[in-house]
Amino acid sequence: MSQNGASQLRLNIPTVKALGHRLGLSPEVIIAASQIAGRNYSPFISLSKPLPFAINAVALKQRRIDNPVSVTKEIQKKIYRRLLRELSMPSHIHGGIKGKTLLDNITPHLKARVVVTLDIKSFFPHITTFQVYNVWHRLLGCSPEVAAVLTQLTTFERHLPQGAPTSSTLANLVLFSFDKPIRTFCAKNGIVYTTWIDDLIFSGVESRSVINIAVLALRAGGFSLPHKKLKIMSAGERILVTGVLVGRKPGVLRKYVRHTRAGIHRLTIGCVPEWQVDVYVRKIRGRIAHINRFNPNTARTLERQLLSVRPKLSSTAQDKLRNDT
Repeated sequence: MSQNGASQLRLNIPTVKALGHRLGLSPEVIIAASQIAGRNYSPFISLSKPLPFAINAVALKQRRIDNPVSVTKEIQKKIYRRLLRELSMPSHIHGGIKGKTLLDNITPHLKARVVVTLDIKSFFPHITTFQVYNVWHRLLGCSPEVAAVLTQLTTFERHLPQGAPTSSTLANLVLFSFDKPIRTFCAKNGIVYTTWIDDLIFSGVESRSVINIAVLALRAGGFSLPHKKLKIMSAGERILVTGVLVGRKPGVLRKYVRHTRAGIHRLTIGCVPEWQVDVYVRKIRGRIAHINRFNPNTARTLERQLLSVRPKLSSTAQDKLRNDT
C-alpha cells in the first residue's frame, strides 16, 4: 500500500451489533463495558532504571503508564486482534506493526547522504479523544455510534492511554490522519519518509526542506517539536536512526557492544547479587539479540562469553541462566 493510499484503511462497521459480531461479544456487553471503561485503569509512574552494567550514570526519566486492567484491557485486546491488527497499513509506517522491525524502518535510509529525524514530544498524552474518534469514524469508516463506543473503549481521561494494546496502532493512524502535507511534499521532492510511532525519519538530498512542512503539520495536529528533538545528519558523520547506525549497512554503536561486554564481565567476577541474576541476564540477552540483528558475529561471541559464566555462578543462578538459554 502506498503512503498516500488510505482506501484500504476501512472497517465499515455500521452498528454496535455488527461490532459485537466482529469482536465475539454481545452488543449489551460492549455498551456496558464502554460506559465503565474509564474506571478500569491503574496508572503508575515508570522510572527508566539505569542498567546495572552501564559504564556511565544515566539520568532517570519518568513516564506515566495509564495501565488498563480488567474487562477494559481484555476488550482492547479483542479490538486490536480482530479489528486493528489486520488493517493494511501505509507502507511507510513501521513502529507497532505486526511483522515489522527496526530493520524495516532503517533499510529505506541506508546510504543516504542526509538524514533528518523528528521526535514528537509526549505523543500519546497529546492525542485527544476527538482525534481517536475521527480515526474510527472518518478514516476507518465506522458509524458515529460505533466510533463513539470504540473511542470510549480505547481512550482514558480524554487522551490515548499509554500501555493499552490498541494505542500504538491508533497513534499511527492519528499521525496518518494529519501528515498528508508531509507525505505529499516528500513524494514530490524525492524524500524517503518513514515513521516509528512518534519518530519521523526523512532521507535524501532535499530532506532538510521538509522540516518546516513537518513542523506546521505537527502543530496543526496539536503536537509540538522541541528543537532538541530535531536532528540533521550528513554523510561523513555518524547517522543514528532509532538507536541504530545507518550507513552503507545498519549497525549498532560500539558503546552499546562495549557496555554489553562489560555487563558480562561484571557477572563473571561476581559483582551481581544472586537475587538480581535473573533480570540481569535477561537484559544482557536482550541486548545480544538486538546486536544479532545487525552483527551476528559479534552477537555469537557475546553469547559464548555469557554462557562461559555459568560454571562460576551458584547452582540457583546457573539454573536461571540455563533456563533462559
